[in-house]
Amino acid sequence: MKYLKDGDPWYLAEDIPDMDLFFSEIWLSCFVNEFKNPTGRAYKKILTLFKGYHLWFYFGENDSNLEGEHIVNKFIKNPNFAKKVNKQTIIEADKLRKFAEKLPEENLQKLSQKQLWEYYANHDKIHTHYYQWVWIPVGADMFHNNLTERLKQYLRSLKVTEDKINEYLVVLTQPMKKSLIQIETEEFLKIADSIQKDKYYHKLFKDLYRIFEEQEVTPYGLATHTPEYERLLEKKMDDLKDKIKKPLLQKIYNHYQKYYYVKFMWIGKEGVNSFDYYLKELVKIVGREQNAKKLLTEKQKELQQILKQRKKLIKRLPITGKWKVLFDNFGDFMVTKIYRRYAQIYAVYRMQPILKEIAKRLKISLFQVRFMLPSEIAKALLKGKINRQELKQRTHFCVHYTEKNYEKVFVGQEAKKMATLIKAKSLAKVEEIKGQTGCIGKATGVVKIIFRPKDMVKMNKGDVLVSIATDPDIVPAMKKAAAIVTEQGGVTSHAAIVSRELKIPCVIGTRVATRLLKDGDKVEVDATKGIVKRI
Repeated sequence: MKYLKDGDPWYLAEDIPDMDLFFSEIWLSCFVNEFKNPTGRAYKKILTLFKGYHLWFYFGENDSNLEGEHIVNKFIKNPNFAKKVNKQTIIEADKLRKFAEKLPEENLQKLSQKQLWEYYANHDKIHTHYYQWVWIPVGADMFHNNLTERLKQYLRSLKVTEDKINEYLVVLTQPMKKSLIQIETEEFLKIADSIQKDKYYHKLFKDLYRIFEEQEVTPYGLATHTPEYERLLEKKMDDLKDKIKKPLLQKIYNHYQKYYYVKFMWIGKEGVNSFDYYLKELVKIVGREQNAKKLLTEKQKELQQILKQRKKLIKRLPITGKWKVLFDNFGDFMVTKIYRRYAQIYAVYRMQPILKEIAKRLKISLFQVRFMLPSEIAKALLKGKINRQELKQRTHFCVHYTEKNYEKVFVGQEAKKMATLIKAKSLAKVEEIKGQTGCIGKATGVVKIIFRPKDMVKMNKGDVLVSIATDPDIVPAMKKAAAIVTEQGGVTSHAAIVSRELKIPCVIGTRVATRLLKDGDKVEVDATKGIVKRI
């Protein structure tokens, strides 16, 4: 442990409520080893705390800043490297998805121990190679805003005033292509539009929703958007499926097959979307008289208007040469981020049967399998060696430490001793929080702390959503928000990407929002300035 006590203070990189060692070890080990391959520099050390499935991982503060500066300097020196990162991200995501599609889901009991290990090992290998490329934009901007700050400096050199810096930055880093989030939404709205154009289906869907509202909602005072409301409405879908002809059923089924896994996330706690979920969402669009065609047209017009605005701004400033290439690729980082995220969620989802079979063979829980290192999986499957007592301890509390060519999981007193190296910074009570601009705009509202889908029940239209970081599984709550505030994330974060697509003011990277704000606080969000004030 060469760098454990090198004097570089630990810096909280991410706080993830639902995470295991199986998945996180892939990127943790990659960051200190393989990450050097494309960038020329790797992180020196990473310390990770697990309390059950809750993860906190830490870089060296100076080390992570130097890494960010190193990547940004590489981008500026050779802008085509940023272009290569976007291209390679797509390649790596496609490799990972292709591998995942071939993973067996049934009859795993017929596999030998060696075959089972090979599936596990190949996933680890492909996913590790994937991370050495896809993490580059994150390393450049998420933790110390290195790339964002460098671009701001450049805009200042063009005489852009401070009150316009964030506004211009958002416009200039606008993706020129649609993300998979936008594509998925548009494809779904097209299905809804086809239903609304058909007299039979329009009446069928609308009548079902009307009867549900009259008989299930109004008499019992059932609140819209609550889990109970959604569950009851979804149960009604059986009444609908028998009345839908095969062509439409197939169209909805194809959409379901394409996107059902996107809310699975890392340990599958929230599950996946069912076919009935998509059918229910179509019923809601039709029943609530939302004009799918109009929504679709508006989204397409908005994108074209933003791109025109971007083009004019580049010409007016003007931005040329390597800086234009850099701004172009910064925007594309957002598109490739979502593309690669969908691929890896799918891969983690498809690995679940493998993990369950390993747990069955080793006669331990799935929870315990999720806290084994790859080398330990190999020993257990191929040599029958396993430390069951230590695995039990890991699932309660453990510390994972890694640096180049070294990693170890600590439990018990050793883990507690390692944890003391993390010195939590005291938070003074403040009325103003600062962060980076995800999407410009201003809003005032009541704070609702949202970590996972189970928290969304408390979210009302016009509230300010405050989270550590956002994920696809809380997008329904994001759509209700007057503004979004997160602790983590650079301009390529999920919160920044989705807030721009929804046109919702967003402040990201505050580091402290969920610890300083609480449910019920009234706040004013000035996302253009990156400031959140408690009123």
